[in-house]
Amino acid sequence: MNNPLESVPEPPPEIEPAQLQFIEANFNDFLGARPTDTESMKAWRQDLARWIHERIFEFRDPVATVRAELNSIIQRTRTIAVTSGKGGVGKTTFSVNLAVACAQLDRRVLLFDADFGTANVHVYAGVNPEVTLLDVIDGRATVKNVIMPGPGGIHLVCGASGNSRMADLTPATLDALGRELLRIALDFDVLIIDTGAGISSAVTHFLGLAQDSIVVATPGLASILDAYGVIKLAHENRLPTRIHLLVNQAEAQNQAEAVRDRIAGCANRFLASSLQNFGYLDRDPLLEQSTQNRRPLVLSHPGNLNALRIQSIAGQLLEGVNSGRTADHATESAHAAA
Repeated sequence: MNNPLESVPEPPPEIEPAQLQFIEANFNDFLGARPTDTESMKAWRQDLARWIHERIFEFRDPVATVRAELNSIIQRTRTIAVTSGKGGVGKTTFSVNLAVACAQLDRRVLLFDADFGTANVHVYAGVNPEVTLLDVIDGRATVKNVIMPGPGGIHLVCGASGNSRMADLTPATLDALGRELLRIALDFDVLIIDTGAGISSAVTHFLGLAQDSIVVATPGLASILDAYGVIKLAHENRLPTRIHLLVNQAEAQNQAEAVRDRIAGCANRFLASSLQNFGYLDRDPLLEQSTQNRRPLVLSHPGNLNALRIQSIAGQLLEGVNSGRTADHATESAHAAA
């Protein structure tokens, strides 16, 4: 069966110049809602223009009605990527817990496993998927068809692990997959993308789709160097994503601060770029136990300090909190008060 993501869809009827001018005059703020020059986003804007054309000129819907509907969907979805320079730093564990923490804030959350080839979101989420992204790549399903329920009310798009085809997707497939994902995400308040580790083309592609990207690093030297490598990648590719740093598996606050200062210092010195600090998570047997039990920490131990920190990060991302307090400072205060 042909791969639908590789095929070129049948072009829609041409939009007349006068109609296109009308659309651009009345919907330019929506057409420019994702400010990037990547081919994927150009195609996304073209698709949106065609959809507006259909609503206005074929179904004769009022402009105000169409604008209200666009406002309720396009500006609602918050897209967050979680990434790392190397594997084994707790990126996916954090992604799953962050997704549940966002759902606890009454958001509809879709967690997308973009760690192609070594996907394990489903493992940490405690689900056994019947269909995965491999079914999409092989043409047996669409992205929407493989969405399944996960813990805490979240929804998942699970990847396939150990498959060479998933680890070596073509640029055309990545582009089409990203476009379909953005369309599906309009039905959710939050899209969290768990990327692969490193600086592959797939990681670059999905970071470019996110409004916010969280780089997870541990105190290990290799992790620190590779985390900076991801930040440098985003900077050199001019990705329009805001970079946040989270230190994981820290033995103490001063160790976490040393990691943060080293990475942020390099970013400031060599890239003239500043990072948002999301604090740190402790090395905690309960967090490791929850991972082994395939149940997110924010559900199994909601009063745990790491769980409180993750909940605080979710609040900062979704509520626009920017008070200058890091997640660990905020949650430690709450924990002490309790």
